[in-house]
Amino acid sequence: MDRYVRDWIKKEVSFGSYRIQGAEILFLAMVSVLAVLVRVQVRSFVADDWSIYWSSWLLELRTRGFSALAEDFYDYAPPVMYLLYGITLLPVNAMTAFKSICCLLEFAGAAVIAGIVTECTKSRKRAQFAYGLFLFLPTVILNAAVWSQCDIIYTFLILCSVLFLLKGKNWTGMWFYGAAFAVKLQTLFIFPFLVILWVRRKVELKHFLTIPVMYLLGILPAWLAGRPFSELIGIYAFQGSKDRWSLSIKFPNIYQVIGNQYFLDEYVGAGMYLILGILMMVLFWMAYQEVRITKEYVILMVVFFGLLTTYFIPHMHERYLYLTDAFLLIYVLIRPERFGLFIATGFLTVVGYAEYLTKKPPCVSYGVLAFVQLVILIVIGLDLYRYPRYEGDRQRLDREEEGRITDACG
Repeated sequence: MDRYVRDWIKKEVSFGSYRIQGAEILFLAMVSVLAVLVRVQVRSFVADDWSIYWSSWLLELRTRGFSALAEDFYDYAPPVMYLLYGITLLPVNAMTAFKSICCLLEFAGAAVIAGIVTECTKSRKRAQFAYGLFLFLPTVILNAAVWSQCDIIYTFLILCSVLFLLKGKNWTGMWFYGAAFAVKLQTLFIFPFLVILWVRRKVELKHFLTIPVMYLLGILPAWLAGRPFSELIGIYAFQGSKDRWSLSIKFPNIYQVIGNQYFLDEYVGAGMYLILGILMMVLFWMAYQEVRITKEYVILMVVFFGLLTTYFIPHMHERYLYLTDAFLLIYVLIRPERFGLFIATGFLTVVGYAEYLTKKPPCVSYGVLAFVQLVILIVIGLDLYRYPRYEGDRQRLDREEEGRITDACG
């Protein structure tokens, strides 16, 4: 029996073109079971968002059925409301069902992250580590299993989008991006990386048609239910107008330094023009850089733009680094020397989560955290700036290594 087990642990199994050892299957199974158990333990926590918003939306949908979508009682994109409507048809506790769906997507997202890491590094061990690490990130556990939030939905779609773009399947990748935009406006935080891919002819202008098409498909059922088309088109604008009471909502960005409760109207307008100006300059510079668009460079762009936009756009919430954290995990597994950034960013976001969920003051001032966030942004920005030289040095070292191997064989 012992010999059979040892042989199975060392044996490789094929799933299509993917090969995995028995020991790796055991590791992934154990990690998955433990991740499930953690989520089961915290599933009963009821956050204010659930009590105030989600439960009232579910009651409306349960009482009036699908026709309730004709009203403006919700401010999320309609696809999320379709999910809630589906939950009302199930003979289970609504909060448990909602959390379970989001948690299942976390496992799917972890698998896609592992696929991206494999695509970028060709390392099975790093990919499996990425799978497990994502499932045990404090913010990932807190987001859905505790807080009843659904940021994993659009994050999963973006992860799929990037994976297919890395594989050269542009239409599939852009359909996934369009689907993510139909779910959450925050997908625009990383949109500039697609602009660079278009400038470098990695994607074509026609591929961007997927974004409005998927958005229109997303609002179509709500329109058929009776909600005015003009309201559905402008639902994201309505979302942006809700948080005008604070420039930063438990998020460590520039407004925590200058004062997030002062000059709201003035700073909102100035902040939007500021980030647009910064993005224009950055995109102009990147468009003329002599750099090879590698898979690592694509991931680096996503991380950089995710950090840059959230640092300067007003009204950011504590949850708005969720997507960036997922791609930062991928990046630090490509470049392990940057792993400290991942730990620091995770701490920054947990502070905001903890204040909301516990209703206690943060353990560290948001002004201090904002400076830490700025340092992280600068380091990633310098990685982007130095990437052409970094990639050139790595290619030279690879050629030298190949030459030494050739000489040794000769």
